[in-house]
Amino acid sequence: MGLALWMTGCGMTQPSMKAEAPAKDMVAFVDVNVVPMDSERLLAHQTVVVKGERIVALGPVDTTPVPAGAARVEGRGRYLMPGLADMHLHLVPGTGQPEDPAGQVLALLLANGVTTARALGGPKDTALGVRDRVARGEVLGPTLRVAAPSMHGKSVQGPEQARQRVREYKAAGYDGLKTHGFLGRETYDAMMAEARAQGLPVSGHVTPDVGLFHALESGQQIEHLDGYLNELLPEDDAARAEVGQVELGEPLERMDPARIPALAEATKKAGVWSSPTLALFETVTSPEGVEALRARPELRYAKQASVEAWTQMVSKDPQMTQVPAGRKRRFAELRRQVTRGLYTAGAKLMVGSDSPQLFMVAGFAVHREMEALAEAGIAPYGVLEAATRNAAEYLGEAGTWGTVAEGRRADLLLLEANPLQDVKHTRELAGVMVRGQWLPRSELDELLERTAVVANAPPPVKKSVATAASGAP
Repeated sequence: MGLALWMTGCGMTQPSMKAEAPAKDMVAFVDVNVVPMDSERLLAHQTVVVKGERIVALGPVDTTPVPAGAARVEGRGRYLMPGLADMHLHLVPGTGQPEDPAGQVLALLLANGVTTARALGGPKDTALGVRDRVARGEVLGPTLRVAAPSMHGKSVQGPEQARQRVREYKAAGYDGLKTHGFLGRETYDAMMAEARAQGLPVSGHVTPDVGLFHALESGQQIEHLDGYLNELLPEDDAARAEVGQVELGEPLERMDPARIPALAEATKKAGVWSSPTLALFETVTSPEGVEALRARPELRYAKQASVEAWTQMVSKDPQMTQVPAGRKRRFAELRRQVTRGLYTAGAKLMVGSDSPQLFMVAGFAVHREMEALAEAGIAPYGVLEAATRNAAEYLGEAGTWGTVAEGRRADLLLLEANPLQDVKHTRELAGVMVRGQWLPRSELDELLERTAVVANAPPPVKKSVATAASGAP
């Protein structure tokens, strides 16, 4: 890609209103407007009752009683919708405790309303542990799904090793597979066949050695719109085999958007889901310059050493400093047109941030991606679908979460404004409920503030043996 992608932490604007204190077992949202996400509709003046981890009642406020002892949360003038899902992030080292980097990522996700997340990369020795500790309630965080270490041309040598790795990852308990591509067609086919046999979904990159249409035929879930820009070139264009994820060179001028509808229809027919990661690539190729990136308010929650490293990377990268702004805009617009074409054709989209890395801060990057999808021409309801029910459907868990209904897991956002009018309203959180645990605005603010402090706390001073022995401070 030219720019290496690094890791970080995050931040957000905070509404002034506070929600009520949490209850241990039962919570009732009273007289709230529900955005159920089962269709494009709004249910006004509802009461939603949560007991434990589940929604146990939902109905008109006048006919739905609030159980005795339930904590009441004022919903009048507010909006209740499903929690958000980030289907492409990276876990960082740690156990998930507040003081370690993994715990900071979990806190930032929750503070931004992300109640489900899929990790497509991270330390193999800790990712499964963090997932399981969250599931057991030992640490607080979104429900996690974890993909195995990436399978690519350097990590897998040949078809037989690909099949063996898939079996090993299944036995280890991973939820899916990730590929960075460059496997070659034979090894790729072996990986996909064994993944089907083991019941593991495959997500990731598409490289020219496999190609978009073969990936579609194989059923791979596609990240970053890989392969689509290649297919916008004329069929006999040699650049088809050379265009990578970021193309700011002369081939851009030969890419024809008229090819998009056929590609989108093929994607829908194949039943393949896409996570476009528009916001990441618009950051990577931003024509605004590094100072605009450094001004992002959420960088308060990132390690400042990381911010400085990203600044140096961007300042020295020719793609950021030498490519004309017009070419960057054309690259971004082509990606938006592909995304809009997929949506128009009925191909399913999901929200993925690819954070934390390169000015993309965990949690906040989800909102940036949702806003990028809206700017690409997708209606608010379509963006909300991508961020909620689509993710649940892709994971085969639509009966468990992703909508607001009786029996669903109580992963909920209480908002101060209607998200069906503008997806930016998902930033205006009065509170977040994750698996039935209510976190009012005040607790979200505490999570953010703690993360800002911990992320940039100076390392502990190590005493020498002689100093320690002397008792000196």
